[in-house]
Amino acid sequence: MATKKKASDKKDPCWDGYEKEGMKNKNGKKVPNCVKKD
Repeated sequence: MATKKKASDKKDPCWDGYEKEGMKNKNGKKVPNCVKKD
């Protein structure tokens, strides 16, 4: 049976052009706070 990969399974949780700046709460869960690189 195939398993789905979660975003947290990747080394870098942010999209290209974004970087992680700590964690934030979203719907009661801690998620990476990704902000656009300058």
